[in-house]
Amino acid sequence: MSESITYSKAMEKFQHHLLVERGYSKLTVKEYLNDLKLFKEYLQEKENYPNDFSVERIEKYEIVDFLGNIIIIKENTPATRNRKLYSLRSFFKYLVQEKILSNNPAETVEASKTENRSEPIYLKTNDARKYIRTIRNSDSRNNIRDLAIVKLFLYAGLRISELVNLDMENLDFDDEALKFYGKGNKERVIPLHNDVIEAILDYLPLRDQVDIKKEEDKNALFLSSQGKRISPRTIQLFVKKYAREAGLRQASKITPHKLRHTFATSLYHQTKDIKVLQDLLGHADISTTQIYTHTDLEEKQQAIDELPGMED
Repeated sequence: MSESITYSKAMEKFQHHLLVERGYSKLTVKEYLNDLKLFKEYLQEKENYPNDFSVERIEKYEIVDFLGNIIIIKENTPATRNRKLYSLRSFFKYLVQEKILSNNPAETVEASKTENRSEPIYLKTNDARKYIRTIRNSDSRNNIRDLAIVKLFLYAGLRISELVNLDMENLDFDDEALKFYGKGNKERVIPLHNDVIEAILDYLPLRDQVDIKKEEDKNALFLSSQGKRISPRTIQLFVKKYAREAGLRQASKITPHKLRHTFATSLYHQTKDIKVLQDLLGHADISTTQIYTHTDLEEKQQAIDELPGMED
């Protein structure tokens, strides 16, 4: 076994592993690190750990207590607890693989039972049209950029992490497609609808007028008004703002991920091809894609109405 290292040093090595070897996005890596930092703070606060400590010191019961604290004290959901458990398992699994630890103290910690997945929230076609119309008619100085972003969610089903990381070179107008590396460093090729192409072409001249501050942001497709690569928070805020302005019934629940749900639901209802949908969404496991195979109330009513009569 390698010489013992501190928890902070182990986190640095794990971060490098996720970014360089696994090819995870910066946003995904940030989520892992946030969970690991929260666990460190818990150990220091509740278990009287020093400012830094050997990663070998951690025991299973401390992980169990930390996850219990997440549920009871922090009032997080079982799904949130399970995500933090997954982060810890991955962290310790990596340390075992690197022979920094001899065993994974999180390996046998059981996940919480969660409720069955409900049907995803999504926009019906009329609401989606109303939403787009609201953005187009908005007096916001960024509405043309925002429209291009929203159409990429609705017509291409991008994750928000994928969208904010798009560079100019990911646009292929010859093939009318987006080409980039998505979650898990997997290559994604997504054909673009004509409406999306037009929206991006409308936006690009405005992008050229933005004063870009940093060299690292010069290739970013979508920019903020401050000349930086657009942030997830900026997108989340305007997505919800336009939903309220459009008077949508569930405006408070409309997020970039719900717009991705809209794309997925609409495409499946149109094609009934779950393999195509899986590929376009970038899902590794088809069971993740199956939540979009639900039927809405109108389809259920139509199916009932088509039943043959049973009376003489």
